[in-house]
Amino acid sequence: MTARAHAADVMNRAVAPGHRTLDAEVEQVRREARRRFASFVLDRANPGAHFRNQASRPLDNSVFEKAGDLGLMRFSLPASIGGEGRDKLAWGVVVEEIARLSRDPGFAVLLDISVEICELILSSGRPELIERYVPDLVAGRRFGVQGAYESLDPYDYRSTARLEDGAWVLNGAKRFLAGARFADLFLLFVRDEASNDMLAFLVEKDDPGVTPIHMDTMGMHTMGLGQVVLDRVRLPEWRLVWRADALSELNTYARIRRTMSACGVLGALDGVIENCVEALATRRRAGRRVLDYANVERTVGEMRALLMQARASVYRALDGTRDTGRDPHFDEFATVAKHHASECALRIGQLVMGLMGGEAYMSAFPWERFMRDILGLISGQGSQETLLMQLGQRTIVGIEGTRVREEAAERTVAKLADSWWALHAAEAAANGAPAQLADAVAEMTTAAKLDPVPAEQRAELTAFLDTSHAALAAARSGQPPGALPEVPGGFTGRLAERAAGARSFLACALAQETGLLARLLEPCTPKEAAAGVGGPDEDTTARLLDTLVSASLVRRDAEGRLAAEEGLERVLVGGPRTTAFAARLRRTVTAAGRLRTGEQAAGRAEFTGCGAESAPLADALVNELLGRLEGLPERLDRPGAKVGCAAGDGGAAAAELARHIPFVPVLALEPEAAADTARAARDPRTPAGESLVEVRTGGPDSFTAEDRLALAWLPTAGRTAQETGRAAGSAAGALLPGGWLLLVAPLPPKRPAGAAALRLELALTGAPAPAEGALEEALTEAGLTHLRTAWEDPALGIRLLAARRP
Repeated sequence: MTARAHAADVMNRAVAPGHRTLDAEVEQVRREARRRFASFVLDRANPGAHFRNQASRPLDNSVFEKAGDLGLMRFSLPASIGGEGRDKLAWGVVVEEIARLSRDPGFAVLLDISVEICELILSSGRPELIERYVPDLVAGRRFGVQGAYESLDPYDYRSTARLEDGAWVLNGAKRFLAGARFADLFLLFVRDEASNDMLAFLVEKDDPGVTPIHMDTMGMHTMGLGQVVLDRVRLPEWRLVWRADALSELNTYARIRRTMSACGVLGALDGVIENCVEALATRRRAGRRVLDYANVERTVGEMRALLMQARASVYRALDGTRDTGRDPHFDEFATVAKHHASECALRIGQLVMGLMGGEAYMSAFPWERFMRDILGLISGQGSQETLLMQLGQRTIVGIEGTRVREEAAERTVAKLADSWWALHAAEAAANGAPAQLADAVAEMTTAAKLDPVPAEQRAELTAFLDTSHAALAAARSGQPPGALPEVPGGFTGRLAERAAGARSFLACALAQETGLLARLLEPCTPKEAAAGVGGPDEDTTARLLDTLVSASLVRRDAEGRLAAEEGLERVLVGGPRTTAFAARLRRTVTAAGRLRTGEQAAGRAEFTGCGAESAPLADALVNELLGRLEGLPERLDRPGAKVGCAAGDGGAAAAELARHIPFVPVLALEPEAAADTARAARDPRTPAGESLVEVRTGGPDSFTAEDRLALAWLPTAGRTAQETGRAAGSAAGALLPGGWLLLVAPLPPKRPAGAAALRLELALTGAPAPAEGALEEALTEAGLTHLRTAWEDPALGIRLLAARRP
């Protein structure tokens, strides 16, 4: 009998073997961009973006130098000058991804401008220009911009050049130059007075007669927009880039710039749609989620349709750049892509404004800034309604599904950590836990449903944990971790299950410590993975990966290649979340180790919400809470106002607050032993002069009224309820009227074993978990009002409790 044919069998015909679709090619580059550059954008470019925009201050030049170190500038430049030689499609996808991740809408645009200035200089074929300027531009040590705009036909330019005594003399002005306020180099198009032809020159900012002038604009405040005035600027002849017909070169530049600016728009649109859906996810109206209303689904669907339309036209234009037969001076698809992307951005901005209500008009939220910035980038079988509703449903489900997968992956690791704690608690119970820990240990073993370990299995349990900690110690010291310990053969039932979970947690911790997890952002074989990280050998790597596959943290494709589960991406690509994930793994390992040895914690940097875990919290404070803590932005703007930090973690939390709230001094209270360490821990990524961390020796209750705090930051982990109460009272007295106190508190998991593990971890610090409502009571007794949980993240296991001074 002939097999029944299906429409898909006929319509979805396979293409020639080895052929890759454009979507597949784009996705591969997108993954590469995230792996290579996401951490840089999240960690270096994003902090302080809100306040830079508010103050109309451009990014620090050191950001571009760091971009050069990472190879961002080299990505699409020719191999002959040390570049990677990637095509414009790949570079456009990188620009789009950077724009999606960046909280600074001008950053991706400025990166591309500097790259294209390099290309323009290279196209001149002038060795003296290439050798002098290109290496510094590629390395980010210089920043160059192009200037042609005068609102006039090029042959009517008022900016002119004339040859006089063997030198060119330039006069005039160029308006609307991105980066003009901080650029080192200007490639300017002017009219030759003698021939009326268009010429192009390289002008340095320090040339006599060159004056950059700030330009006030509606949006794009961090792009350094400005004018360049030329007053009898004398240039040697070798600074002439093109001796004739520079207009053709300008048209070539404009052609690709249109496409690249549209790529930046695509990234911004993708980010704003995702942020909009996430912002609406917790809102309810008439007992229903706002996202469940058909008109909201329809609106989100329209936004998605507009994004996909813009993306299709932009990718078509990018793909066309690889056609050697295209018009070198005018690209129809690039023009359409720029127009359509801008039109789509305007419409999406209107839809977001309608969904967000009053927040859309407040400068503390990103929606108002998005509308202003998009305006600056314009200088585009079922009923249509049904299709839009379906698109809206798919978009909402997709975004929420991604978040669910991300949280599920982190919860999987947390559940494995429960087993790690359970085995350590079982060992402690078998050996006789110290009296102060006995209750917490017993609660942990009960929650894990573990019976007392029989005497004949205690040695096996101790040996298993000894081998585990030895492997971790080796990995931390940069040595091969050795073989992954096997679950002892004598273990049965629940003990064997918990040992298997602990072994999977150990594999995850080792993979994180050695860099193997990050290597799995892209599919690879065990051999490739081992070669890529330089840690475990191939056999050990294979066993680690097999264990992680069994734990559903790594997947294996049909070809046998392995990659991290999609949900782990946000804790592997870099940035605050990655830092916190690594800190949580290490904290769990070391805290459980202290249960075995009886040692005290080396410092508060290991506690929940302190040290490396403060990075995502500072990011959430600025980018999620700033507009929800009434009056906080205004208090931070007051002369003499400070941010107070009583983390006591060697200055790590204070440094993060300073990076995310630049231009506001941060006062860090540190114990005497840690004060010098904190002073040395000033974050080198924060440009000098943008922030100040003042370290003062003292406990968390050492704030005074003279400190004039707009915001006080107080992590509670490792402190008793009484200590937290005294610290809250001290901070409340130091707050300005209307200032806010934020308590950073552990958030107990809903899992019984997870909650017991947290209580055991806190008991090891000597500060048991406070009774329910104790923190709120401490804030009330301090005279503070407007108490609420302002933010919480179950995956991180942290909540921020906020209260305001009347």
